Amino acid sequence: MPLSVAQNTIVKNENRFRVAVTGRRFGKTHVAMRELARHASIPDQQVWYVAPSYRMAKGIVWDQLKNKLKDLRWIEQSNEAELKLRLKNGSVIHLKGADNPDSLRGVGLNFIVLDEFQDIDKRTWTEVLRPTLSDKGGKAMFLGTPRGVGSFSHEMYTMAETTDNWGAFTYTTLDGGNVPESEIVEAQRDMDVKTFEQEYLATFNTYSGVVYYNFDRKYTVQEC
Repeated sequence: MPLSVAQNTIVKNENRFRVAVTGRRFGKTHVAMRELARHASIPDQQVWYVAPSYRMAKGIVWDQLKNKLKDLRWIEQSNEAELKLRLKNGSVIHLKGADNPDSLRGVGLNFIVLDEFQDIDKRTWTEVLRPTLSDKGGKAMFLGTPRGVGSFSHEMYTMAETTDNWGAFTYTTLDGGNVPESEIVEAQRDMDVKTFEQEYLATFNTYSGVVYYNFDRKYTVQEC
């Protein structure tokens, strides 16, 4: 699984907790699969991938990850109903949805990826998932796109910048190496400034007190 320079910087970082906030189509799923496989390559590990919903977990990662590990001949057993892969070295990779927090309790984990974490309830991390890492000293990676200033994603990124054993990363869509610059130029032309900055430049914007944030008298107001 080749990585871009930006993706490789995230993967190579040795902090226990890593928060990566990126533009759309940066290649977060690619990073997630790389890290799931890397941690599961150690024998007898419990490795989880958690998306905002079970359906998202299945749609984003399941087929790609399963097929990749089949090609590597790592898989001993594949459970489609539970989205669980048992590897020949005794490790288990389990895909989960955060829309049912109670189903995430009771397991000690070695590594967990929270993908699109900006859409996961903060309490699911603090009250349910964080304790699953305690007995094994497990690690966690947060992958997502920004929401506004004051959101869960902004809070986690800001905290990670200044906290020991946490790493914070932010990259634009272009940094991921998957989208040509010409497409990004066209997207900038077609979108309002704040939406473009959030979705492609991974910028945390503030919408506090603004009813219609992208109002522009020149373009919004027209003569009847």
